[in-house]
Amino acid sequence: MRDLEPPFELHFNEELLHIAEHEIAGKRVFYVNFSSGLKPLVIGVGLNLRDQKFWTSIPEGRQKEAAAIGKLIAVYIRNKRK
Repeated sequence: MRDLEPPFELHFNEELLHIAEHEIAGKRVFYVNFSSGLKPLVIGVGLNLRDQKFWTSIPEGRQKEAAAIGKLIAVYIRNKRK
């Protein structure tokens, strides 16, 4: 398993996101703070019935944001490995 990412920033919808990765009960989650003051978001990766990974909000309810921001996080982490 890879090391936890140090805090980083990404841009999303003309907004700066401050993101920190944490491990809770053996699972990786990302805590997302919005520069606009929007309520923070916690996202993680889940598995559906077909064992396909997807990004979800914790608690559920902000899945659209979680999916979009999760994809940005995945690209950021993949690009760091190159």
